[in-house]
Amino acid sequence: MYYMAVFMKNEVFYKGWSFGILMVFMVGAVQAQTEFIPYRKGVKWGYANSAKKIVISLEYDDTRPFQEGLARVKIGKKYGFINEKLKQVVPPKYYYASSFQDGISKVLLNGRYGLLSSEGEELTSIKYQDIADYRDNLSRVKINDRYGFVDRQGQEVIPTKYLEASNFNEGLAAVKFGNYWGYIDTTNRIVIPIEYEFALNFRQGRAAVKRNGRWGFIDRQGTLIVEHKYLAVESFFEGMARVETDGRWGFVTRKGLEILPVYNAAISFREGFAAVKLNGKWGYINLQAVNVIPFSYSNAGSFRNGLAKVRVGNRWGYIDTKGNEVIPARYERLGKFQESLASAQINGKWGFINTRGEWKIFPKYESVYEFSGGIARVYLNGQYGYIDKEGQEFFK
Repeated sequence: MYYMAVFMKNEVFYKGWSFGILMVFMVGAVQAQTEFIPYRKGVKWGYANSAKKIVISLEYDDTRPFQEGLARVKIGKKYGFINEKLKQVVPPKYYYASSFQDGISKVLLNGRYGLLSSEGEELTSIKYQDIADYRDNLSRVKINDRYGFVDRQGQEVIPTKYLEASNFNEGLAAVKFGNYWGYIDTTNRIVIPIEYEFALNFRQGRAAVKRNGRWGFIDRQGTLIVEHKYLAVESFFEGMARVETDGRWGFVTRKGLEILPVYNAAISFREGFAAVKLNGKWGYINLQAVNVIPFSYSNAGSFRNGLAKVRVGNRWGYIDTKGNEVIPARYERLGKFQESLASAQINGKWGFINTRGEWKIFPKYESVYEFSGGIARVYLNGQYGYIDKEGQEFFK
């Protein structure tokens, strides 16, 4: 047995939204349909399978990939959600809706934000000026120019009373009360006194705090580990924090040991290496502050999966951790590798290359997004569409 799907002319109206009914008839052996790729024809959108056969009709003004079994669709200027059984889960009434993450979406209606469950239930009133992503199972919300936090059930568990607040990280959030900053835990208990001019999130057990115009670092007990002496800092990555004094950059360890700030610029450590700039050129140091890749580049990026993009003159390429040129510097711009492909621009047009620097998808697009789930969103002739990793276009 198999199933054949046919779109009928009949229409159903739901709160002013008209949509065609998908009628399914059993005519043979069962063939599961698990692929739903956003497909555009002209200005109308639906979904197709990998063979470009339309499986959800072209009745939308925009469609996005399925995530957590739900897809965001647009009718007119409003967004809703459908599931993989083609059932409307959320009617199109929101002026913005994020993709679902862990069963929750952020939505916008009448200039205010709220949270939505994957069953279509509004977890919070649509009343907030802003809502952040969840961290440590709490989401930062803003109302009447004050910040607080709601849990995953939409309950306001930390009152909206703070002038400023960071997201939670490692169980603590930086908050501003009056003129100063301190830290609270997930129960709203003040665990580090509100006494700093500014405070950043905890990362790797340390947080940057500012006092008398200078930055230092504290531990989770509020003990000062690194003295307040830096003009600018960044959080810890791989046990190192980027710091700046008098226009020069260096690093400190979690224990306060210092790689002297002698560099014109620096990027945080990743995969054991940091790109640093000295005398107008970029190179790389390791965690022992040894210059392991020479200062020979006009710009440089962080390592990802053993590769880093570097610029020679005005062209970009990729090197490995030994400094070997893996992909020649011949591109006007380069993206990061995602699902074994990286976006690349030449002659003003974008395509995708593989890890050998070969064109996998010829450069013809005005702009592109990275691949996710085997497809990428691209912009061509003033309109968006999707392509797969073979360059097959799901639009016409």
